[in-house]
Parts: sequence; structure tokens; C-alpha cells
Amino acid sequence: MNVLRKNLLFLAAATTIWAAAMQPGDVSAQSSGIGGDGDTRLLWRGTDGSISVWKLNPSLAVLGGHIYGPYYGWQPVALTTANNNFSYVLWRDTNNFVSLWALDANLNFAFNKTYGPFYGWVAETLSVDTNGNSTLRLIWRSSTGEVSVWFLDQNLNFVTNAIYGPFFGWNPGPVGSAAKAATAGTGDPQAAAAMKSKPGAEQQAMPK
Repeated sequence: MNVLRKNLLFLAAATTIWAAAMQPGDVSAQSSGIGGDGDTRLLWRGTDGSISVWKLNPSLAVLGGHIYGPYYGWQPVALTTANNNFSYVLWRDTNNFVSLWALDANLNFAFNKTYGPFYGWVAETLSVDTNGNSTLRLIWRSSTGEVSVWFLDQNLNFVTNAIYGPFFGWNPGPVGSAAKAATAGTGDPQAAAAMKSKPGAEQQAMPK
């Protein structure tokens, strides 16, 4: 009975959040994924820059979720879920830094990596491989029509990349706009601390 009451309370809260301020992810970026456990993770973006991440069972019943943010200057971009049941969230800030989060199987913040900024480049989306080893691909787009595909290991470490284009007459898609500033939010203190930790603010060259 306590479990049922907890689930009902979560659903009521989630419905209230959705009605008031949440929207599903942008169609141009991935906002859901299925782990090796068969459970779906779904990302909702708040109008204030916060996120609500849900866990759904194979029958699509809500098992739980977490709300993170908002974090000043950061906007959520994409979410993907790997075979290891970790979900990875891509955040982008007003200076085009990116923060990559790893959330555990129950959507608790685990760790993060911060990259950038790279002059003329904007991180657009994130995906995971389908062969079960839980490596990631981070896609960057340049203002001159190039694409850089990053290969990241499951601990979010950069491994290698490849740059393609530009190709005359072909557009890789719109370069994402800089994040809107958001007021600081409450929530997981470890996650909040991660969003305040950045490397030097100077622009860097994209790896070749």
C-alpha cells in the first residue's frame, strides 16, 4: 500500500509539473532511451531550464523520476540511455560549454564531464551505440557547415572524433542557439556543484 501511495503521489506531482511547465524534448534532439533492463527513460524540459527525467517499465507505467535544475546559464539539450542502464544528459550553456551527465539506473546523478567551448562549434545531440558496450556519440555542428562526431567511452571520456564537410549545397542542420540564462534552482547538491565547475573559459580548437 505504501508503494502504491508513493507511485500515486509521484504521478500526481508529475502531472502537475507537466501541466504547468514541462514540454517533451525538441524533435531535433533525442529525449528518450531504453536500457538493457527494458525500462524507458524519458526527458521533459521545463520552461525555466529544469528537467524532469522519468523511468517507465516495459508496460509504460511510471516507476519513478527525478527533477534537476534549473542551473544558471544552462539549458538541457538531449538524453540517451545505454545498455548499462545509465542515462546520459547533454547540457549546453550560454558560452557553448557542454556538460555531459551520467545518471544511474534509477536516474540519480552519478558523475559528469565538461567540454569546450570550441570556437564556431555548438553541441547538438547525443546518441548511444547499439552493440551493447555503452559508448556514446556526441554531435557538434559548426557555423560553416561542418560536423564533428565525437566517440566517448561510457565514463564520458573523449576517445576520438571525425570531422566531415562542408559540402556545397548541403546543410547539416541548424546550429543550436545559445542557452538562455535561468535562475538557479534547488535539488541534488552534487549535480548543482557539477554545473559550476568548468575548465578555462578561453575558446579552444576542435580536435582534428
